[in-house]
Amino acid sequence: MAALMRLADRSPPGVPIRTAIPHVMIWSSRMPTDARLALFEPKFYLLLQGRKRLLIGGRDLEFGAGDCAISAVGLPFSTQVIEATHEAPYIGLELSLDADVVATLMGDASVEETPTAPTFVTAPLNEDVMDAVDRLVRLLQRPDDIPTLAGQAERELCYRLLQGPMGDTLRQTVQKGTRAARIRQAIAWIRQNAREPMRVADLADAAGMSGTSFHRHFKAATGSSPLAYQRYIRLLEARRMIVSGEADVTGTAFASGYASSSQFSREYKEMFGTPPIADRRPALRPTRRCPSQEGAAPA
Repeated sequence: MAALMRLADRSPPGVPIRTAIPHVMIWSSRMPTDARLALFEPKFYLLLQGRKRLLIGGRDLEFGAGDCAISAVGLPFSTQVIEATHEAPYIGLELSLDADVVATLMGDASVEETPTAPTFVTAPLNEDVMDAVDRLVRLLQRPDDIPTLAGQAERELCYRLLQGPMGDTLRQTVQKGTRAARIRQAIAWIRQNAREPMRVADLADAAGMSGTSFHRHFKAATGSSPLAYQRYIRLLEARRMIVSGEADVTGTAFASGYASSSQFSREYKEMFGTPPIADRRPALRPTRRCPSQEGAAPA
């Protein structure tokens, strides 16, 4: 925790801290935050200090120190830090899951499907996983050991996760030829082509399912319909473009695949609670100058 606290001091709230250990990131905040929308990527997540609220897949969850989660696909969710102070900041650890490591540990990724395995699962930290996390994070105190030992420590952690209550969900990230794998491929296609027109019937055909079956299994995996999922991905990227100043509202609307700026603004407000113009960087907003300012550099 001492090593993680030092890292937390170097980053503003809401900005992930990339550590010297490959695939490991830290999130930190010294105060509660507003809720924000994001994607829960395929990864292992561990809350180490503070408390957090998640709205994901129709579930309202509160996480405390020692609570873990794994997602097999990118899931829409809302996240909010609800307990954090300057003396005891919220600290969360993420490990991006290396599919090659998981597949190697499984021996054969095409194992029999577990029909009841959810795409998102939570569990309290058990002793085996805690020991593996401890060995991985302690490498931050001995950076010269990271190139040699980080891969081994990550492999041990994945092994312990596969053996525990979240193992079936972790296996989904690499299984092939299963219904869950075909849904995962459809999700990947949507994310890579979110700006393009999409026919759900084509995705269902590619997955080898009827339209009704595909829609049912897609919603079971992500908590939303294929079209709603595409819209969520589009709008997350659109907000990034607007907040970063990459484009104005009209340019973002067309770049995001919308044919109408008004429809884009309406759906943006429905999702984020504010119109896109409210999220534009000040530098993109037109300014008025009095005559004496003509020729002066912008403030």
